[in-house]
Amino acid sequence: MKIVLANLPWNSFLKTGVRAGSRWPHLKGPTEKDYLPFPFFLAYAASLLKKHGFDVILIDAIAEEMPYGRFLRLIHSAKPDLLVCETSTVTLNHDLKLLAKVSKNVPVALCGPDVNMRKPLFLKDYEFVKYVLAGEYEFTLLDLAMHLKELRDLNDVPGLIYRDLKDIKVNPMRSLIDLDKLPWPLREELPMNRYNDTPGDMPIPSVQMYASRGCPYKCKFCLWPQVMYHGNRYRTRDVADVVDEMEYLVNKMHFKSIYFDDDTFNVGKERMLELCNEIKKRKLNIPWAIMARADLMSEEMLNQMREAGLFAVKYGVESATQEHLDSIDKNMNIKKTEEIIKLTKKLGIRTHLTFTFGLPGETRESIQKTIDLALRLDPVTIQFSLATPFPGTVFYKEMKEKGAILSEDWSDYDGNYKSVVASDGVTRKELECAIKSAYKQWADHCLKKARLKKAGYYQLMVKSFKKYGFFITIFKITKNLAQYTAILLNEKICRRNAMEQKVKTSGLRIGRLTLLFHADSLDLYWDGMKLTKGNGFSSSFYSRNISLEKFDKEPWDFERINENEILLTRGSAHAALSETWKIKVIDEKQIDWDAHVRLKKNIENLAGRITLILTGRYKTWVDSWGEGSLFPIANYETVDLRNPNTDFIGFRGRKKIKGQLPTFFLDLSKNPERCLPSIRNAKSVLGARVLEVHGAILSDGAKSAFGEHKLFSVRIKIVEEDFKKRRSGKKK
Repeated sequence: MKIVLANLPWNSFLKTGVRAGSRWPHLKGPTEKDYLPFPFFLAYAASLLKKHGFDVILIDAIAEEMPYGRFLRLIHSAKPDLLVCETSTVTLNHDLKLLAKVSKNVPVALCGPDVNMRKPLFLKDYEFVKYVLAGEYEFTLLDLAMHLKELRDLNDVPGLIYRDLKDIKVNPMRSLIDLDKLPWPLREELPMNRYNDTPGDMPIPSVQMYASRGCPYKCKFCLWPQVMYHGNRYRTRDVADVVDEMEYLVNKMHFKSIYFDDDTFNVGKERMLELCNEIKKRKLNIPWAIMARADLMSEEMLNQMREAGLFAVKYGVESATQEHLDSIDKNMNIKKTEEIIKLTKKLGIRTHLTFTFGLPGETRESIQKTIDLALRLDPVTIQFSLATPFPGTVFYKEMKEKGAILSEDWSDYDGNYKSVVASDGVTRKELECAIKSAYKQWADHCLKKARLKKAGYYQLMVKSFKKYGFFITIFKITKNLAQYTAILLNEKICRRNAMEQKVKTSGLRIGRLTLLFHADSLDLYWDGMKLTKGNGFSSSFYSRNISLEKFDKEPWDFERINENEILLTRGSAHAALSETWKIKVIDEKQIDWDAHVRLKKNIENLAGRITLILTGRYKTWVDSWGEGSLFPIANYETVDLRNPNTDFIGFRGRKKIKGQLPTFFLDLSKNPERCLPSIRNAKSVLGARVLEVHGAILSDGAKSAFGEHKLFSVRIKIVEEDFKKRRSGKKK
């Protein structure tokens, strides 16, 4: 029996989401960079199934940056007997839309931290979903697989909700599992170097582990204890087995640091000291970090942990106002928390602190008070979020009873960009602005620290000259510069290797020209220089009698035809149209871009446009009659072209300090006269220039003819100009 377990793709408007492994599934913010949690439940479930002889494929489409189309083709070719997908509240509708495209012959099971799918009506509304696994699902999935394999009745599988002919059956919940009965999670089939949760900037490659599950505290907003574990029971693994796994990850898999992503790691002083002693006894000598409660720490515990290799700690502070912490049953004293954080830093252990805005009673003053506390505590890394009442939590229930829930569109429950709770002291808009303000103040704080640090380097050098003399100081400076250069070179090589891998899976390279498809954007590189920004290549449609906004958000499917051609398609069964791009690289300086649309219903006055978003380093535009200077980047007026009926538009290249920015043309000569080209600055992408071409697919009053219509056919040309000749020509 073949079983595929999957963390589905999730991209939206140039943002990438985190789902499986995250207690807070969300679209990543600007400070999260390469953050990616490890999908623990999926990996444990896969390992348990393998242990019992099942044929298992584990796919993390987010970690592998897998496009939607490629994921669907992978499932189609695998032909599994069961497809198990971890979902979440914020991604539920997104995931269902994708799973609706999976073949009806593939039974689908959903699992993860969401209560909406546990309602009996859910399986009636979504007939392509056959099973729902409630709570911790490793042994529920194993039990289900065994019953399906042996053709047994499913009514004795605890934790299972399933469709039996036309009836929906809800079995009793499964008891919480004994963690020592789980094998280690399956890591060998996953891109382990891409998982990154490194509080305090730990050494990489880093790996994530569990030493326990659950939390004895009762924070009202906390998702996993209430939805995945159904209570506040705290369970631990055997200390020797935990250190065995650490040893394996360091010695066999060659990781350079370990992060324990437990719900609350530091519960139980005796157990903490036992773990530290076991690590020291085996002389692991590996930096590790933990998720902990500050008020459970003591100086003795911190000292022992530091001696055992503790590198950094994540502390959840949430708010600077004690009343707000009490309102969510955090049961934590803010003054003691502040003292422990300062002690942690004093002992040389790095800190990562988390704060949230929008708790009951929040005001503008309390928000700034929280930001001030964050800056005063001065952690190495930080996280700000919006308090989100996930369904199934006490926080959601209380906000619902108060009428304070502003939205039940689950895609809004992101916690990073949208607030979904009302407060008497602060508006929704103010909360959403608060998180931006917090990160801005944090950035200013870090910049000020960097300047002070720079001044500190000068003072350090002066002290070194006085203490060690000229030659030893020069030797130390040379040594540090050599190490820094080695790090930079290593990062450059790693980036180049990552680029090569992406080109193999989702791109084209001809000579110095590279096209790369990533997260619904198509990027263009020339001689290693990225020329595009934002989406790079894009298109959109508009009509008088039908809204096509949703279609413009449809994900693209990528397919490589051959070494010179790629095909991009988008559309769904419910959409009014579908679109196809055929992009062919003629040589390293020419690309043919053909865009076609296939209509599925009557549409009047259909028009479309294609857009190229390019770097803001271009300063001069050109058309068939001449050229002119581009507006300053903050001016969004459309350029007044010399020839409105020009058959090409573009940007003039220029000499740069590092290389040459090439001249870039969009040749429109293959299109009829209906094309309307324009040049402007991008509003949606900061510091970018836009080449845009509008055109009517159907003329005024015309109705659609079913079938395929050409949108545009353009040729992109890249020209390297001789700047010496240009300068001499200007002098003459």
